Amino acid sequence: MKGLLFAVSSDVLVRALENTVMGISIVFCMLLLISFIISLLKLVNKVDQKKPEVKAPEAPAVAQADEETDDTELVAVITAAIYAYEQAMGNDVPADGLVVRSIRKVNKSKWQNA
Repeated sequence: MKGLLFAVSSDVLVRALENTVMGISIVFCMLLLISFIISLLKLVNKVDQKKPEVKAPEAPAVAQADEETDDTELVAVITAAIYAYEQAMGNDVPADGLVVRSIRKVNKSKWQNA
């Protein structure tokens, strides 16, 4: 009887070992494939750099407004957006209840803010 139990358990162990080796080898092959694909991405960047740049005709110069100009339109848009958001959230906000005190431009990328 002991021989039968040993034969069954060794057969189960051999099958488990085969499954383990198969799983590890599949994972290793996929990691090699991903590594190869990532190494090919360097070539894509070089191909883009080798393309000749087509120069677009120059657009007429547009006068840009100074930083100190009146931003009333921007303030109105931001105030309307805040008002619509507060109404959507179910908060009761009077029409003249919102005041924008200051607006400043942040020159940071989204990654720097994180």
